[in-house]
Order: sequence, then C-alpha cells, then structure tokens
Amino acid sequence: MNLARLTVERFAWQRGQGMVEAAITFPLLLLTAIGLVQFALFAHAQNVVTGAVQDGARVAASEDRSLADGVSHARALLGAGLGRSVEDVTVSGTDGADAISVEAQGRMRLIIPWAADATLPLAARSVLSKERFRAGPSR
Repeated sequence: MNLARLTVERFAWQRGQGMVEAAITFPLLLLTAIGLVQFALFAHAQNVVTGAVQDGARVAASEDRSLADGVSHARALLGAGLGRSVEDVTVSGTDGADAISVEAQGRMRLIIPWAADATLPLAARSVLSKERFRAGPSR
C-alpha cells in the first residue's frame, strides 16, 4: 500500500470535525459579542442618565434658577445623549427647604432581537444644597 493512501484512510474519520467545531463555536462567539455590545450600551446609558441628573440638579440649585429649569435641562441632556430611547426615562425633581433633588428612572430595551420585551433598569438621583447669598459680618 502506498503511504499517501494509508494516511488518507487513517484520518478519514476526521474529515468533518473542523466543520462541526465551527458550527458549535460560532454561535457561542456571536452571543459573547452581542453580550459585550449590550453591556457597553447599558454602561453608556447609565452614565448619560447619571450625568444628566447631576447637571440638572446643579442648574436647579443655582441661586437664580428654578427646579423646572433643572428638570428641563436634565431632559435635554438625556435627549442629546440617549436619542430615541429617551421616552423610556422620566425625570422628576423635589424642592426641599435647603436642598434640590433631581431623579431619573426608566428602562433600556435590549438589542437582542429574540428578547423583544426584555429591559434593563436605568436610575440616578442627585441631591444638592441650594445656592444662596449669605452676607458676612460687616467691617
């Protein structure tokens, strides 16, 4: 028998092994990639919500501004940062005696197509003291 033919017959049972390994590995690799992208999108959205609430509270706590100014500022930042998904996030504010509180809550839809109704929670709250002028002792 010829050596080449002996080698081919010896490894004939391995012919489809690479194809089977690829068929098993590719979906797992694809799910991992989608999961990483979803995590990055969620982290971005949470950072946008946190930053918008903090900046809205800063505007509302300013001496010459109101709570409505801070809430509308936070909504504008959410619209700029999150785009179309801003409808899923609500912004509210509370005006206390010495402090302003701005809070945002909502949900983010997943990018996975077969999980149509699945969402992740988005929430942030910021509390700041109101700015006010205090006269010092006269000299």
